[in-house]
Amino acid sequence: MLILIAEKTYHRAAQIALGFLAVVVLLTFQHYGISWDEEIQSQYGQSVFDYYASGFLDHRYNQLFNLYIYGGMFDGLAALVDAWSPMDIYDTRHLLNALCGLFGLWGTWRVGRLLGGGQVGLIAMLLLALTPMYYGHMFNNPKDIPFAACVIWSIYYMTKSLRLFPHISLRLILKLSLFIGLTLGIRVGGVMLLGYWGVALGLQALVLLIQAPSPRGWLWFRLGVRLAALVVPVTVLAYGVMLICWPWAQEAPIANPWLALVQFSNFPQDVEVLLNGTIYRSTELPWFYLPLYFAVQLPLAHLALVVLGIVLLPLILRDLRLWAHRAAMFLILLMAFVPMLYAMLRHPALYDAVRHFIFTLPLLCLLAALAVRPLIRLVRLALRRIVSDEARQLVLVGVIGIVAVGATYHIVTVMRLHPYEYIYVNGLQGGVQGAYGKYEMDYWGSSFKEAAAKLQDYVAKEGGIPPGKIYRVAICGPWSSATIYLPPDYAPVVADEPAEFFLSTTRWMCQNMRPGREIIRVERMGVPLSVVKDLRH
Repeated sequence: MLILIAEKTYHRAAQIALGFLAVVVLLTFQHYGISWDEEIQSQYGQSVFDYYASGFLDHRYNQLFNLYIYGGMFDGLAALVDAWSPMDIYDTRHLLNALCGLFGLWGTWRVGRLLGGGQVGLIAMLLLALTPMYYGHMFNNPKDIPFAACVIWSIYYMTKSLRLFPHISLRLILKLSLFIGLTLGIRVGGVMLLGYWGVALGLQALVLLIQAPSPRGWLWFRLGVRLAALVVPVTVLAYGVMLICWPWAQEAPIANPWLALVQFSNFPQDVEVLLNGTIYRSTELPWFYLPLYFAVQLPLAHLALVVLGIVLLPLILRDLRLWAHRAAMFLILLMAFVPMLYAMLRHPALYDAVRHFIFTLPLLCLLAALAVRPLIRLVRLALRRIVSDEARQLVLVGVIGIVAVGATYHIVTVMRLHPYEYIYVNGLQGGVQGAYGKYEMDYWGSSFKEAAAKLQDYVAKEGGIPPGKIYRVAICGPWSSATIYLPPDYAPVVADEPAEFFLSTTRWMCQNMRPGREIIRVERMGVPLSVVKDLRH
């Protein structure tokens, strides 16, 4: 009965936490500016919508940079919702994006509860919600957050399939196919899910074979048939869902997805990337780019628990009494670490910190949450040997107090960065102050929304723009952010052209491009994210 009550308590706590986050999302989603490429992403979504609305005749999606190699699941859905939304397109997209992020949090809770009970599910969800890299991208990252949400829900239904194998219901097949298809409908690289799932299924089938009484010859055949009866329809149905989401793939259902997969493996984006104070080309990064960025951008508690999760993996596996759960853990580890190892060994083009690996964050938080139980057990065992019962109670109270103070300090720090939570850097690098000039800060350029508003306030205090006059604003940074957030009497021009004002991001030290009197600085915790200079004098 106590276990049942505890599970209900964890379930209710998770519901309350998710509900609280949903309220925060509704109150703050309009605070976020658009990301560097969100305007063209919005255009791509509209072109996907128009493709279907025109009866498959409008192929404008092929004309928008290289976005056709991405599935149109989120962007097309955003365009559909925008057709009925009373808000502007970007507020609509940001709210929808944030709901995808909440959906990913819910999926993390479900996977954790399935593997280790309500305690693990709640801890994993809270850790993910307190990960600035995840929360800060929830509102304006239309590629990586929906992808991460679909990945974790795919893993949830994969875990259920491992538990129930070889007796899989049609309903589970349909749900699993849907989420794998939606994952592929965002980014074709999600195909690795099918490979890792196949490995986990093979392990589960092998365990069933070993545990079965002899003779096993007939069982080999039956399990092979069951595997095929599960994997083949899921693959076919998921592929069909992917094609529905991805107009370009419909043109050549085999060749085009393969071409996209090859291009993602060797992405041709060549830009300057800042890493520990050194500038690299995105196509020539050192092997430690990913681990170093994760080391400085994950909160220290998360980082410590992930490392402990790796060290305590044998104890975690022992706690997972079902072999199906151990196979699922193997699936999670493959999905979390193999892509990282691939990037470290093959050096594909990477940029914008580690946003392309946001899909690993729910998985890392699951590993961290699963490490808590054996960690507590080991600490209790150590305390039992060295201190008295009364002292153990004091230590327990002290640990709870330290955790509460640490969590509060972290939350306050993240709140101070709002709405640029994704620039968070932990204490290993001295926080964002210590990381400025060494690591990427506002690589999205979303602070232009705040800078544009402050520029208009500044001009208004001067008496406004004279009648018939247009102020030219030289832009060094995301052009679309300036054009969207500045009214028509401000004319954005190229960064080195004559202008009255200079609006600049601090990425690549762009603010030093032109001299002028700095009149506006958008900053968080003393770190400048964008500046405006008056060039009139």
